Amino acid sequence: MQRPEGKMTPEQIREFFATDRFAALAGIEILEVSEHYAKTRIVVEDKHLNGNNVVMGGCIYTLADFTFALAANCGDTRSVTLTSNIVFNSPATGKILYAETEIIKDGRQVCNYIVHISDERERVVATVTIMGFRQ
Repeated sequence: MQRPEGKMTPEQIREFFATDRFAALAGIEILEVSEHYAKTRIVVEDKHLNGNNVVMGGCIYTLADFTFALAANCGDTRSVTLTSNIVFNSPATGKILYAETEIIKDGRQVCNYIVHISDERERVVATVTIMGFRQ
């Protein structure tokens, strides 16, 4: 599916990003999406674990980046990640991870978000700051 021109509604965002093959492979589920906001989750499976049997950092980052993409692209502009920084706060416990966005700045060419990753016990697992470029 090609991205529609103009402002994308939450329904169009869900439909468009449902075609993201990597997010589907990872098992990311969209819970909520609106302009500048998204919440997602992933049910942790063996494929998400590293050699120490904890959730791999790449899985956590993928969840954050996808959640940013939902929030930053819902509206009338296309956004891509320009730069990002991840801070791992604690290992994930339980079987579910959640990601939720918080917008810091929505500029004409640059947007800035924080994505909070938490586990099912509401422990902060990671915090990801993402600066996006508006195309």
